[in-house]
Amino acid sequence: MEENIYRNLMQHLGNVGIGYPQIDHFLEVLEKTLTPEEAEVAIGLPTRLPPLEVEAVDVIARHLGKPADKVESILEKLAEKGFLYKQKTDSGNAGYAFIQLGFGIPQIFFWQKEIADNVKDFARPLGKYVVKATPQNRGAENTRFYRYVPVNKAVDHSLQAVYTYDMITEVIKKTRKIAVVHCPCRQIARLLTKSTCTHSLEVCLKFNQLAEFVLEKGLGREVSKDEALEIIRKSEEEGLIHFVDNCQDEIQNCCNCCSCCCWTVMPIKKRLVPRDYIMATYYLRTTDEAECTGCGQCAEDCPLEIITMEDDLPVVDESICIGCGVCLLNCPTDAAELKKKDENIPFKDFNTLHQTAIKEVTSKETK
Repeated sequence: MEENIYRNLMQHLGNVGIGYPQIDHFLEVLEKTLTPEEAEVAIGLPTRLPPLEVEAVDVIARHLGKPADKVESILEKLAEKGFLYKQKTDSGNAGYAFIQLGFGIPQIFFWQKEIADNVKDFARPLGKYVVKATPQNRGAENTRFYRYVPVNKAVDHSLQAVYTYDMITEVIKKTRKIAVVHCPCRQIARLLTKSTCTHSLEVCLKFNQLAEFVLEKGLGREVSKDEALEIIRKSEEEGLIHFVDNCQDEIQNCCNCCSCCCWTVMPIKKRLVPRDYIMATYYLRTTDEAECTGCGQCAEDCPLEIITMEDDLPVVDESICIGCGVCLLNCPTDAAELKKKDENIPFKDFNTLHQTAIKEVTSKETK
């Protein structure tokens, strides 16, 4: 009976946001961390909400046919365990919703510098889940939830009439609140695989609502806009890749990724998934051949290793290139440049992005 309740919850989570991939490693996490009673209440939570939006306790309780005070007590425990997002509803009462993939699951367990002992107990099955789930985690059929943002040098020297939403510095300047947390990809890699990655850990930036959630939970520290810009500068020095939500306004995430540990970049580098399966790409690398000296620095720096030197000129595999601009950073003649991949642009704002995805998924389900 207990096994069935966890299996039912796992299936329910398959409809949350972009959907938790149905892999038994996460079932093991649920069994290790939730009581049967907590799992039963969790099944009463809605699934088709955008990230960071919540449902009122009385609505959840009514759906479950249980007393609201008892339901709220269990929901609070689930929030404390890191499975639910909590905030006030428009009426001022507490509301809850699942933390969605990419917006805290499974990252929330590894945002702090010191990983809790109880997290270590289920870190291995969670790590296996991440490895197997990422290639399946494409979101809606035609909607990508994240996009790469070029490094600042690419914007300063390569792109003409660039939009402000493609400039990470401008993204940061528009935020209301900023928090920094530790990179969950590198944290879990070091914990489980003894990774030799030497890149900085405290570089994952959260903005606006997500920042408020992180700070309220004590999972990271608040930083000023100047401090955030300094984190970006140091990340670029390390050759890290910026990616943010695939929208123009109300961006919540800015990850600074390496290709050896990142759950989204690494599968592309290893050719486990097509480039456009998970992320939206808006730029591609190009070369001013008249300025290129054939030094090969860009081929050495490319985090995805998709630049080769032929006849003393760089050749780029455009089917893999993500337009991150890291290959421009150390080009001695500024011959390395970026070009627009196509005429597509990011979604207007965070809510539009996720409402579009939800409509796409529900429309497909009703056909």
